[in-house]
Amino acid sequence: MEVYEHDTRAVIDRFLHHEISFPDCIAALDAALAELIPRLTSEQLAPLRTLMLANNGIVMKEMERRGPPEDSR
Repeated sequence: MEVYEHDTRAVIDRFLHHEISFPDCIAALDAALAELIPRLTSEQLAPLRTLMLANNGIVMKEMERRGPPEDSR
C-alpha cells in the first residue's frame, strides 16, 4: 500500500507540474491500482478508498483550475 501511495503521489506531482497530461495521469493512476489489486488485503480496502478519493479530489481540483480544454472554449 505504501508503494501505491508513493507511486500515485509521484504521478499527481508530475500532473500538477504539467509534465503529463490529464489522460496520462488517469492512465498512470489506473495502472498503479491494477498493480496493487492482486496483492490487496481486505484490511486495506478502506484506506485505499480514502487515498483514491483524495487523489481524485486533487486531480479534479487541478482540472477545474485549468479550465475547459481549448477546443471547448
